[in-house]
Amino acid sequence: GEFEYLGRIDEQVKIRGHRIELADIESNLAKHPAVDHCAVVVVHQTQSLPEDEVLHCIRCGLPSNYPDTDFDKNGVCHLCTAFDTYKEKVERYFKNDAELLRILTSKRGGHRDVLNHKAVVHPKQAPAAVDPRQNPKYDCISLLSGGKDSTYVLARLVDLGLNVLAFTLDNGYISEQAKANIARIVRQLGVDHVYGETPHMNEIFVDSLHRHHNVCNGCFKTIYTLSTQIALEKGIPFIVTGLSRGQFFETRLTEELFWDDTTDTEKIDHTILEARKRYHREPDAVRDLLDVSAFEDDILFEKVQFVDFYRYSDVSLEEMLAFLDEKIGWIRPTDTGRSTNCLINQVGIYVHKREEGYSNYAFPYSWDVRLGHKKRQESLEEINETIDENEVQRIMEEIGYDRSEKDGPQNEKLVAYFMGNPNVAVKELKNFLAQKLPPYMIPQFFKHLEELPLTRNGKVDKQGLKHLNSVQLNMDTPYVAPRNDIEELLEGIWKEVLQLKKVGVRDDFIALGGHSLAAIRVTARLNGELETEFPLNKVFEYPSIAEYATYIAQTLTSMLER
Repeated sequence: GEFEYLGRIDEQVKIRGHRIELADIESNLAKHPAVDHCAVVVVHQTQSLPEDEVLHCIRCGLPSNYPDTDFDKNGVCHLCTAFDTYKEKVERYFKNDAELLRILTSKRGGHRDVLNHKAVVHPKQAPAAVDPRQNPKYDCISLLSGGKDSTYVLARLVDLGLNVLAFTLDNGYISEQAKANIARIVRQLGVDHVYGETPHMNEIFVDSLHRHHNVCNGCFKTIYTLSTQIALEKGIPFIVTGLSRGQFFETRLTEELFWDDTTDTEKIDHTILEARKRYHREPDAVRDLLDVSAFEDDILFEKVQFVDFYRYSDVSLEEMLAFLDEKIGWIRPTDTGRSTNCLINQVGIYVHKREEGYSNYAFPYSWDVRLGHKKRQESLEEINETIDENEVQRIMEEIGYDRSEKDGPQNEKLVAYFMGNPNVAVKELKNFLAQKLPPYMIPQFFKHLEELPLTRNGKVDKQGLKHLNSVQLNMDTPYVAPRNDIEELLEGIWKEVLQLKKVGVRDDFIALGGHSLAAIRVTARLNGELETEFPLNKVFEYPSIAEYATYIAQTLTSMLER
């Protein structure tokens, strides 16, 4: 005597108040001469968890809206639980001040009295012509943003008796108070200082926002590129970064690097160096707009080496702030929010929260807590800072960030898959449908397939078609499912690392969001599964699953034939 409503068995959907028959769109699209068969589906975009429903790990503060976060019954996140198993190995990776000093003075000609800043030539050494690459005026470049972390780095390098050139990128949004801090600090420390800039900074910001949903990726790469040019010009052998230990796990380190019981730090360093080479060669606005030709030659990475200061210095946030207050006179700017130097940083946080559903600082800050640099409450205060949306909107307009598709949530999108001529223009298909259908029935995406996936009953598998994200839908390559065991293995690894529901064997690794850190994870997991030692660069040399799987099959076959 009771009826339970399970839903409709037809294909009528409701999008933004309009009732739409998907079959109606399909029948009209199928009339285009370039279309043989087609299927239209509604893709539901993942909605972010409301702020008042977000939970935080009781140890590190990682929010529950971070992708694939899992908490145990005690409220401890999966990253903390996993870290308990390899914490001791991670500690072996970090060094001390003495090792840092040894590295940064290793390119000096002859022995040097570090404490008194005097060069000492041994009696048996004959005078020789000065080669600036062997006897540079500066031991290193220190990347100075004006923020607390980079200011502490510069002060400590000077304390160690090093000759330092401070470099700051003026990205157009360094606050006046931060600039005043910089001027006062370099004068007080007695170090030379240079500003770097590029007229292309806004384009780089926009590219970073579209590509990474933050401004930091583009900004960091610009800093590394311009500072490397100066290092080459002046023969400076080292560039010292102020990345926090939490940022190491965002940009350098992954759990996979510590799977090996021996934890060979030299092997980790080699892997990170190979990843850095790929990082500087990845296609983006920096590569298109700046001179990055020097990075194409591996010799550069011998001439100029990047050194992460906080790998060698373990200091808490509380200790750092006390040092800066007592010895340096650093003043936190009041015009930049919780950022300590940059006005545009809030734009990156705002866009990342809107597009990804969580703060882009959630992950590195959780690691800062896990590694003892910050307290949990300090991290939460920074992650949950209030964003000035009016100022964000103003800056986005100022730099030319097109947010036309981002104004107002559109969590449902029409996607048309079709078989037929792969060269037909999307605009042509849209114009064709526009003559027959109202605007709200025109699909936002059109994706060519070699064949439509079918269910066991022989019907089009529309559920499977809903799993491609917007990046994949915009790719020129058609979706092709894995066809053998190796391709299925690679798809599983790529889905987990790149956080995707589905990957076609012809999709490009970099276009999917694959970067140097993701390459480390993919390679480590693949080597673990197959018990091999495939090099890191192969995922970039063979950037699709189809190409990589062919290489793997050929390599394994040749190994068996030996």
